[in-house]
Parts: sequence; C-alpha cells; structure tokens
Amino acid sequence: MTRKRIGLWVLFFSVAVVAISMAKKPISRDISDKTKPAKGAAIIITGAAAKIAQEAALLQSLYERGELNDVVFISGASSGALNAVMLNAILEKKLTWKEYREIFADIRNDNVFRIDKKGLPVSNEPLRQLLHEVVTSKLGYQTLTNLPIPTAISVVSLRPSPLSEGTYRFCNRKINRESDSTLNLIDVLMASTAYPLVFPPARISGIKTIPDIPYYDGGIGDDRVPFQALIEFENYRKQPVERIIIISRKRDTNMTLADELKPFGYELKTKGNNGLSPDMLTSIGFWRRLEHLSKHYPELAGKTWVFVPDYDYSFPMFDFNNLNEQYELTYRWAELNSPVKLNDFLKRKPKLIKP
Repeated sequence: MTRKRIGLWVLFFSVAVVAISMAKKPISRDISDKTKPAKGAAIIITGAAAKIAQEAALLQSLYERGELNDVVFISGASSGALNAVMLNAILEKKLTWKEYREIFADIRNDNVFRIDKKGLPVSNEPLRQLLHEVVTSKLGYQTLTNLPIPTAISVVSLRPSPLSEGTYRFCNRKINRESDSTLNLIDVLMASTAYPLVFPPARISGIKTIPDIPYYDGGIGDDRVPFQALIEFENYRKQPVERIIIISRKRDTNMTLADELKPFGYELKTKGNNGLSPDMLTSIGFWRRLEHLSKHYPELAGKTWVFVPDYDYSFPMFDFNNLNEQYELTYRWAELNSPVKLNDFLKRKPKLIKP
C-alpha cells in the first residue's frame, strides 16, 4: 500500500476515533421533574451525508400516515439538520413533498462541492449557493427564529482537544446557553454539514454565545444521534413529549474507501476494505449513542422508535448523483415497514468489526 493510501486511511480512521470517543462520553444532565402530561412528538434526525434523500423519504412516509401531525420538536445534525429545516417548511405548508423530491432530482455532486485542487478538503461553496436558493430565497428562512417549530441544529468544535466533548446545539428557543435565534441559518447549516477532512469547517457570523471559531459537522460527536437537545428542550418546556422517532439512513459496510473517495477524483486500485469500511466506522458511534440513550434515559427510551431503511442496494456516503434513486428505493421500503421500538432495534445491532 502506498504512502498516499495509508495516509487516506489514517485520516478516515482519525475521524472515526474522534466520533467514537465523543459518542461514549457520558453526559450528566438529567431530565427535570415534569408536572404536565406528555404531549406531542419529537423527531430526531441523524447525519446522512449523501444519504439525505433516504431520511427525507422516511419522513414523507410518516407524514402521509399522520405520524407528524403533532410535532413539537425537531433535532438534526449534519444532513439531518438540512432535513430538519425542510421538515419545518413542509409542516408550515411552505413546501410540498413533491417539490422537495424535485429538488433532490436536480442535485448532482457539482451542486454540493467543487474540486479546486488535488486533495481534500474540497470546496463546499456550491452547497452554500444551493442552500441560499432553497432555504433563504424560496422558503424565506434567514435566521433560526424564522423556523416555526422548536428546532435544534448541532455543530462540533475540535478545540482545544479533539477528544473533548465539543458539541453545541443551536435552537430557535432558549434551551441552553449557546442557543441564539438570531444566528444566520445558512451559516449554521454549513457548519453542521462540514464533515472533517472532506469539507472545510465553517464560521458562524455574529456568534456570541460560544467561541468565534470554525465549526465542524454536528454528527461526529455526541450528536451522532442528536437526542441531547430534546432533553434540554424538555427541561426548558417543563413538559415531556409523548413519543420520539429517530430517523436515520442505511449503513452500507460493503462500501470501500475507494468507493467513498471516487467522487473526489481519487482512483484507488485496491477495492477490498478488510472488513473496515468508512461507513462501518461511523456506525460504531451511532449504535453506542442508541445504547447510551437506552441505558441512561430509560424513560425516554421507552417511548422511542427508530426508523432505518434496510434493503440490498448500497450507496457511498459522498456521492450526490443518485439522490432520486435513493429516495424512490427508501420510500417503497417505508411503505411496507414501520418504525421499531428502540430496545427491539438494539437487538439488531450487527457485529461491526469483522474478523
């Protein structure tokens, strides 16, 4: 294996180590006593990268079943933050599912990133332009305060130590010290989707509640499953939600490093992954956060469902050329399946490291 290939594997593995270390760090924030009866649904949307269309298709299926008629809180990280904003627009009747799907049909890699030079990270300025056209111009969302439903979006700081817990959750309600509804929504979304090594970190203009530094993808740390913002919201609201639905994408352990780097212009001859695919590495933190929720917050876990597609087709994490295909496959799957109770879903945990 050449030095270049070894270096690329080291980069991906380093991100995985950060994510795993953050994901298993306990958080000692308990839910305060609630006196009001439980009411409404909370939607928790994980990161998905180029599998964002899968999560959107799951949400459409739930919407058509009437499962989203009483949403009182939405939390999203990375691509899940994008879907959180679009779900606001759909529930507010500013956007239809048909229109959202048409947006996916028109997206290609060039609409998300631009390869200005050899190597990573690539420029994600095309994504900023796309978000401006859709979120700002079409929907009229300029700041967090424009979102009609209480919504939290996660970002991560890797300073001062990459192994420290540095997740921040911006909400359009004052649920924690960092929440600031006046923040520019596009800036927050660019930070929340800035996956390390692939995209550059992003600054958030006018930030005052936390350090004014560049921030990374909100799904690489504790918010690989962003339920912590719900706990903060319940403490703020002084009322529990009635049910929680976690929306996430399919995890494809057969995708190799070569598959993941091909959209960025890399052509690696080695196709095998030795049982260690980048997608599998990111899955470790996902399962650990679900286990953390089940163990440390049994009251929440008891009313939590998980909706993750399961079919034979696989897709790379950073290839945005097939979003329409992913949407169609996932929507058809969702028509025949329903969310699974968290503790039942945990019984399906795969053996993540293959011998």
